[in-house]
Amino acid sequence: MIVSFTGDPFLARRAAQAEAELRGLEWRLLPPEPMTVQQAAGGGLFGPGGAIVDLREAGEAEWKALRPVLEALPQESVVLLYDPKPTAARSRWLGKHSEKRDHPTPRYREKTRWVTNEMKRMGLKAPAAVAHYLGELEADLEAIHAELEKLTLLDGPLTLERVKAVVALEPPLSSFDLVDAAAAGRFERAMKLLRGLLDRGEEPLRILGALSKHFTRAAVLWAELERRNLTDKEAAALLKLHPFAAKKLLAFARRIDEARLLRALDALAEAEKAAKTGRDPVLALERVLLALRG
Repeated sequence: MIVSFTGDPFLARRAAQAEAELRGLEWRLLPPEPMTVQQAAGGGLFGPGGAIVDLREAGEAEWKALRPVLEALPQESVVLLYDPKPTAARSRWLGKHSEKRDHPTPRYREKTRWVTNEMKRMGLKAPAAVAHYLGELEADLEAIHAELEKLTLLDGPLTLERVKAVVALEPPLSSFDLVDAAAAGRFERAMKLLRGLLDRGEEPLRILGALSKHFTRAAVLWAELERRNLTDKEAAALLKLHPFAAKKLLAFARRIDEARLLRALDALAEAEKAAKTGRDPVLALERVLLALRG
């Protein structure tokens, strides 16, 4: 029997570890070497064997050599394949020849919900704002989980301010302050915020991407507001965002006029084109802020 675990590396590994424990297998990742896997899965005097194979770095040649070994294994052999990001061809094979268990990385509200559930599982009690803050961090699930484990060592109530002081991860890149400053005509403030992000090590293209996402989402809400009124909950469902972020975007969409929205989208498109064709991405960002100001 072959069971594969794909999707988010942290979730897939945790699910594979749980399956290994259930089947009485020692958690020991084997390289994708045909003889090693065959020997481990073949069993011996004490019954059927079992192998846990790490396919994260497996190239096409390694996979091609391992595949016939897996296909020839007896039905009673147990092989767990840890393969978070398989190629398209390997994914098709896994779907056909294994019990494929996919664990996609949660996004947006699902990520916050995952943090909330992890906190409950770990016995952490904190305001909902803490889960929202952690769910918005630009970090993978393993890094966030490590910070949650750190929080379990603290005594006393977990406030948002205390969590922010303890968590050793960068806060999420927020385009709201940058956009609000530029749209309000506070160009110097916007430039200061931009410089702060760049000094922190943020990539210019990533900042451009955040601004583009901000205005694209605002455009969706603006167009919908032309047809009907929207509640915060409806905006969150439409954008698949956490209600807190959706509420801020909805307020922004209600404030901005069509001319400024179109000017912002045009400026952002031109800036991304300039940055991706070898021109100075920081200069492109500065031009965007100028365009948003007017």
